[in-house]
Amino acid sequence: MNNWRNLPPRLTRVGTYKSPLGGSRKPTSADQNEVLFEVIQEGSVYGLEEQPVLHGEGAVFCHQAGQVSVSDSPSESYYHCYVVWFECGQDGFAPDWPRVFQWKDRKSMHAFMDEILHAFHYVAMPLDVIGNLILSRFEFELERSRSLARTQAIPSQLSLATDFINRNYAKPLSLDDVAKAADVSVSHLHMLFREQLGESPHQYLIQKRLRIAGHALATGNQSIKALAAEVGYPNAENFCRAFKKFFGRSASEYRQAYSR
Repeated sequence: MNNWRNLPPRLTRVGTYKSPLGGSRKPTSADQNEVLFEVIQEGSVYGLEEQPVLHGEGAVFCHQAGQVSVSDSPSESYYHCYVVWFECGQDGFAPDWPRVFQWKDRKSMHAFMDEILHAFHYVAMPLDVIGNLILSRFEFELERSRSLARTQAIPSQLSLATDFINRNYAKPLSLDDVAKAADVSVSHLHMLFREQLGESPHQYLIQKRLRIAGHALATGNQSIKALAAEVGYPNAENFCRAFKKFFGRSASEYRQAYSR
């Protein structure tokens, strides 16, 4: 598992990709001596198993030389992922990385990957430091995934519900709206979220809104009041309270900490 430490791969790119409905029209592939990681941050996509499994938020895909990236989503769904590229030596990448594993803690996944995006694009930090940090964290999450032996499959109703929230997070949403989109009762909707994600549908919606706001604060100069309305908070005071509770700092402090 640790072959990469003998000849560390060189980090070359970090970014994001959002597919249209139905998935990507042009899947990419890793070239010789390249490795591509895709970390699903929202939506759902079919994996590359012989009998494809639908994967959702937190799935981490690893594509080595010649292997094609994920691309197919259900017709009414899409996927949004973080992408990380490494260049390897002649011996390539460690062979025992699986094609996919699950990053269990969604909140830590988003926090870590957003920090990496910021460090790569806006901070004068050596790329080998960032690259080694990414690989170490991926290895940790892989081993934790193996120890938990969680199933990769996600119920189709949960996928419908999270996709609906991800597309409509800025609108006034009720639990009835989400349950109707997933074709389940409100009580069954709660059960799906609790069993699969460890949180309520409302908590999922709030976290979605606040992560979008955090990214906008770190990369733009929009006023906090305007941004609050844009992510579904017509009352800026409510937004500021929720933001501080989620991130542990005020929106203005967050913007200052991540300003370019």
